[in-house]
Amino acid sequence: MKVGILLLSSHKNPHKIIGPSFILLAFLFPVLVLAQGNYQSTGDSCDDGKVLYKEAQFSEARKAFIRCVATSDPDLDVLLPLTVMGVREGRLEESRKYGKMAIELDGQDPDARYWYGRALLRSDRIEEARMQWETGLQLSLQHKGILEGLARLAMNEGDSAKAYQLLDQMRHQGLDEAWLHRLLADIAAQRGVWAQSLIHLKDAMSSETPTLSDLLAASELSLMMGDKTGAVSFCQQAVSTEPGGPSYGALGEAFFAADRMDSALVYLRKAVDTDTTHPRHRFNLANALEITEQYSEAEKHFQYFLVAQPDDVVGHFNYGVHLEKQGREVEALYHINRVIVLDPSMLSAHIVKVQLLEKLSEYEEAIAELEYLKAAESGNVDHLVLWQTRLIQMRDQSEGARQAGKIHLLHMVLEDGTMVDMVTNYMQTGADFASLVTQYSVGPAAARGGDVGWINPKDLVDDIRLVVEVLGVNDISPPIESRGLYHIFKRLR
Repeated sequence: MKVGILLLSSHKNPHKIIGPSFILLAFLFPVLVLAQGNYQSTGDSCDDGKVLYKEAQFSEARKAFIRCVATSDPDLDVLLPLTVMGVREGRLEESRKYGKMAIELDGQDPDARYWYGRALLRSDRIEEARMQWETGLQLSLQHKGILEGLARLAMNEGDSAKAYQLLDQMRHQGLDEAWLHRLLADIAAQRGVWAQSLIHLKDAMSSETPTLSDLLAASELSLMMGDKTGAVSFCQQAVSTEPGGPSYGALGEAFFAADRMDSALVYLRKAVDTDTTHPRHRFNLANALEITEQYSEAEKHFQYFLVAQPDDVVGHFNYGVHLEKQGREVEALYHINRVIVLDPSMLSAHIVKVQLLEKLSEYEEAIAELEYLKAAESGNVDHLVLWQTRLIQMRDQSEGARQAGKIHLLHMVLEDGTMVDMVTNYMQTGADFASLVTQYSVGPAAARGGDVGWINPKDLVDDIRLVVEVLGVNDISPPIESRGLYHIFKRLR
């Protein structure tokens, strides 16, 4: 059971545009800013306040409105501006007072319900605000401010379906604004409806010039939909719009997903060179290097990443797989164990752990790990039982062979000194011994990675016996020349 590397990406919510905080817009009761002049009082504080308010002389308007409330019976054109100014300027007790007076004066006015709800929400009286808005929505199904307020409440409470329905109602009523399309895209992405999210995001980008964030989000949504060509196209636009670490890195990831590794390496290297502090670019570069078998450079970037992100589960997992490929099982096991500590539910890490324990001849621990997997992965029990049975047989065979003085060897046979030098250089860079045997050995066990099984050193010719009998587990012998060929051994057990 083989497990491959994972690409670090932004995952479950690729298009996060607006956070949970409320940024309600004042759709109704706009402030009309007129040319200011020397206003002459009419002697009626109510009329004075209305004119001053329209001229955006808010401080003077407020004073006039308060005199109006104190000396007469104010109408909505007095109470609503007082509520609005109180909300906008943070005088929450005042805004609640006048908002309540407004709905007591005319409870059938949706604007009064909306602004009183705003005052209550700013005062953290969320359920009271909801009640005002729900009542207001019954009065006017087309009140955009109320629709938005209820939608954002639903978003904060995790009811994305309700939020989407309310906001989409605003869109159907003709509100064609980029912020609305982005919010709809965000909610659709949270619900995993990638195609719908991308449609909304495209609507936002058609309403105004696309930002870097828009283009990168569109690329990730395209990847979620399996449209790798579209993802590359959006990222290329991002690079043209704003060249730099984020756009280079995203284009590298898109090329990675499209299996265009040469291009992926170009842009991931540019991303790392441009923004040396961004660990994601470095990690994805390490993965691309790993796939293209540039193991030495890949290792350097894996290590840099884990220094920056020491508790990253995928980072430890991929580095563990990398080390396993290099035949460095003990180091690989450390990182896989770290994955299991950080995320015990990651079954692929448990599988790799069994593989490593088997290679290290730690059969008892491997068998116990398989017991855990059998309980956690009930749909794959038959395969796991077969694996466990094989490990039990290997454990028993290993114990019997050890008692008989045997050792388990891999054997590489090379034809000349040039091949010896080349293979030795590969091993020094961390290449896996068994893989090198398969590629370069001319011995009879080459197809099996050089595995010649359990051998008693006493049965070998003296010049080879003297070398292999002193090998420790996982040690590799120096080249041994015998009868015109060169022999290199690795002891497994």
